[in-house]
Amino acid sequence: MTTSNYHLQQRVEHYGVPIVDAQAVVVLVHGRTITPEYMNEFVVQRLEIENIAYVAPAAQGNTWFPKGFLEPLVENQIGIDFTLERLETIGAELLAKGISPKKIIWCGFSQGASALCQFMATQPRRWGALIAFTGGLIGPPGTQWNIDGDFAGMPAYFCTSDVDPHVPEFRVKETGALFKSAGAEVKSEYFVGRPHEISDAEIAQAKSMILQVLSTSI
Repeated sequence: MTTSNYHLQQRVEHYGVPIVDAQAVVVLVHGRTITPEYMNEFVVQRLEIENIAYVAPAAQGNTWFPKGFLEPLVENQIGIDFTLERLETIGAELLAKGISPKKIIWCGFSQGASALCQFMATQPRRWGALIAFTGGLIGPPGTQWNIDGDFAGMPAYFCTSDVDPHVPEFRVKETGALFKSAGAEVKSEYFVGRPHEISDAEIAQAKSMILQVLSTSI
């Protein structure tokens, strides 16, 4: 563990049932300038699913990395590295508690969704699902990524809108295509006129995916 990693020193909020009683765990990763409480209000409370534990880490200053996710990597690299270590630590802690990886769902919004896409691409395995609300892999246009591993049919959801000021459609399409090529079962949606928020249609898709994880034996 890197002691200089400021994200590791931040709080982690818990919603839903205790992890020990949960049938699945959802890791919630907030976006830039928002908080775990946002994810509770706009994701957890709208999902209305029982028997789920939610784990919601906070970033230092409510920001996982300093610049936009399409900026040159050098502008964000330290923040990205610290964020990936924070996510890796959370995953390792859940696995150490005996939670099957197929019962761990990773869900992020905006910068948090992009952080999760990057994390999954660097640590591919058969998790329960990836829900990337308005996010994609990190790097400027023309970046080439390589996923060295197999998602083995992991459901993955990617979305944005045609008017989103932060996450263009081309990056979501690139991300979905790369995850599909690495064995994920990808669904992508592109909304017309949807502002930078999580819509009811996206919540419905996330709920369907989580319920599918709950119904699947390990």
